[in-house]
Amino acid sequence: MIHIKRGLATAAAALAAVAVLTAPAARATDNVPCHGTTKRDLADPLSGRVWRGTDVMFCNLTQGHVPVYATRSPAAPVVGHLEQGGDANWFVTEMKGETFRKGAAENYWWGSTMADDGRWGWVPEVYFAGGDNNEDDAGLLMPGGYTCADVCPPLPFWAR
Repeated sequence: MIHIKRGLATAAAALAAVAVLTAPAARATDNVPCHGTTKRDLADPLSGRVWRGTDVMFCNLTQGHVPVYATRSPAAPVVGHLEQGGDANWFVTEMKGETFRKGAAENYWWGSTMADDGRWGWVPEVYFAGGDNNEDDAGLLMPGGYTCADVCPPLPFWAR
């Protein structure tokens, strides 16, 4: 009887170990990703160069009057605001930067856009709906197509 109980306990432990090894990894999911890709001609405010047919996406913001920063840092100057919340605002790309905190929310991902006053900058993704702390947006893409070896074209102004 003792051998049967030990055998059952060993089998149960083995099954539990297999269940842990085969269980999917926990991962937060952005349930409100950026969407609605459209094309826009974007002009570099410094050089005047125009990037024709650039893909932009609309991203849901949790509120209106969202600050747009000059760089991907909470210490950077605010260059403007996005006055409307919801999905009224478009973004070009996202990149990692310094961590921005707003209450219990924090994120080191920033979205590149033009503020309502026409100035370019970065919005901390703590203002994006969906997702979790330090999670990038599921729909907005990083500027991976702009990496190269040897002689490279200049980075678009929205990705600097």
